[in-house]
Amino acid sequence: MKKVFIATLLMFQALIAGEVYATFDVVSEKSSELGLSISGVVGALHVEVGSKVKKGDLLLSLNNSQEKNEFEIARKNAEHSLKTYERYAKIADVIDKEKMENYTYDRDINLLNAHNKELIFKKTELRAPYDLVVTQKNTELGNIVLGSQTKLLTVATTHDVKLVLKFDEKYWTKIKVGQKFTYKVDGSDKKYEGVISKLYPTILASTREMQAEVKAVDLMPGLFGNGTISVE
Repeated sequence: MKKVFIATLLMFQALIAGEVYATFDVVSEKSSELGLSISGVVGALHVEVGSKVKKGDLLLSLNNSQEKNEFEIARKNAEHSLKTYERYAKIADVIDKEKMENYTYDRDINLLNAHNKELIFKKTELRAPYDLVVTQKNTELGNIVLGSQTKLLTVATTHDVKLVLKFDEKYWTKIKVGQKFTYKVDGSDKKYEGVISKLYPTILASTREMQAEVKAVDLMPGLFGNGTISVE
């Protein structure tokens, strides 16, 4: 009852002050379902629901000791053949041409093999594509992964979020991109400010409301709030 009274009071004040009352939901700017392109068994799992990680951090990996060993061997062979080539390239004008061609071939083939082995090894690891929080975990240690058919983790951005505003359709000619939005989030008395960054081109048929977006940071997705759009 108290919330209804406060909302009604805010709407009345907004009408007097040349402002438009709006409610909003906090939504992540980006969310993803993550998986791997190859099949295998989960050998390491580094996150739980609620884990916050940085871009590039390792989230999980398959049992990949064989792929890792093959990559390490290929990498060392590539380093050796490259050093050999560079050593003989300095005296290329005084050694047999065919030998120099063999050193060049060994360098190229070993570098290519190391690159291919690295790609295979990396496919067994799932790393964070951006700064994120894990919102759902669909696998555990020892589970079988069936390549792209298995969605392993659901994640969302932790820093950049947006407010999806809803307001009465009768204000459709008054709301513009760039207008100031002053708001509060449920459960907090802190006041925030933002600007309208996007207007949705359709009206919600079920509620006869329009929608808009305001960019924000460091608010938990799923939160609800309300505020006023300055239309003067």
